[in-house]
Amino acid sequence: MMNEMQEMMQFLDNSLTSYHAVYEVRKQLEKAGFEELSEKKLWNLEPGKSYYVVRNDSSLMAFRIPDCELAKIKGFHIYAAHTDSPAFKIKENPEMEREGAYVVLNTEKYGGMILSTWMDRPLTIAGRVCLAKNGEIVSYPVRLADNICMIPNLAIHMNRDMNNGVALNPQIDMLPLLSMQQDHKTIKRLVAEALSKETGEQIEENDILAGDLFVENCEKAVLAGAEQEFIMAPRYDDLACVYGGLKGIIQAKASQYIDILAIFDNEEVGSLTRQGADSTLLRDTLENIGAGLQISSAVLRNWIAESFMLSADNAHACHPNQSGKADPTNKPFLNQGIVLKYHGSQKYATDAYSAAFVKLLCEKCNVPVQTYANRSDIAGGSTLGNLAMAQVSMPAADIGLPQLAMHSAYETAGVKDIGYLVMLVKEFFV
Repeated sequence: MMNEMQEMMQFLDNSLTSYHAVYEVRKQLEKAGFEELSEKKLWNLEPGKSYYVVRNDSSLMAFRIPDCELAKIKGFHIYAAHTDSPAFKIKENPEMEREGAYVVLNTEKYGGMILSTWMDRPLTIAGRVCLAKNGEIVSYPVRLADNICMIPNLAIHMNRDMNNGVALNPQIDMLPLLSMQQDHKTIKRLVAEALSKETGEQIEENDILAGDLFVENCEKAVLAGAEQEFIMAPRYDDLACVYGGLKGIIQAKASQYIDILAIFDNEEVGSLTRQGADSTLLRDTLENIGAGLQISSAVLRNWIAESFMLSADNAHACHPNQSGKADPTNKPFLNQGIVLKYHGSQKYATDAYSAAFVKLLCEKCNVPVQTYANRSDIAGGSTLGNLAMAQVSMPAADIGLPQLAMHSAYETAGVKDIGYLVMLVKEFFV
């Protein structure tokens, strides 16, 4: 169990952005024998083999085909999670001089952040950049040095009402401090230096055509609590679920269903991109699998009708100091199992049939299951399941890992629960 926790913590530390998360997933899939495909080419698939495809560097579909006659395949078992987390997106022309002394970065919010948690922490800059190479556009993941910037708080002596609640303005209060003016290097220059060191090629500032760069928390994941029963980490939502799905599909062996790990980007901002859950990515992948196996469209429709999706995105655990914010009868707790999520307005995909499916699955692999619903007077968030099902219709349930401080720069969860999730996914993918 502890080896698995250490491996997951390393995965969280390495996956600073969605681009880095997909890079880490690809490495593990290739080590496990998965073959990369391209959406720009026709697929020729074989029973018993495993494949993956990446869209726009930040979303990935991995799948394993059962080693049996195609007539014995029943459908798809799909596990979905997302690669992105709230952070500060760096704007174009970001360097801003302040007071003739400092250089700060012009940024904007990406996702629903708890702004105050980002202050007085060591931060880094990471993402991807695009360069021209041999007449083509090539993208590279990039990560600058740890602790390269920070967002300093205002001293309490300058705001005596600080502890009475402060409204933080992201354009004024939350701009990261990068350097002193006399030591100033542009972000492009810093990125060019980092890429030159990593690739061994001489890359200049002008070689960088564009980038998707973020200010990220570079603190490491740690075990915490009197018995080390907690994990504290950046980006636990939703990279812990990505990790659980990755371990499940690597360790399981497909029998009668084509197992699919579907990890999408941009869930935190609505999934409305070409690599989001509300895009055609899942549908395109299923159709490409059908074409690659040379089955008819009628057979593919039959497979989809017999399929099931687990949409995995974390759930709010009951808070030790704010239990009144939880629903009176649906309160998940850390280290007490995976969470089955319900929503009356269907922001979660769970219904009676899909809930029964998950409960039977958990019973089969001896995984405890909890339930979550919002308080009726508190609006909740949305997730992947209902968006993906608008593109491809099949039974689906929303599940997640219980956690505290969701969307904080540093979140808290239970050590036991990730083990429960891996057990569940392995059973789902059998």
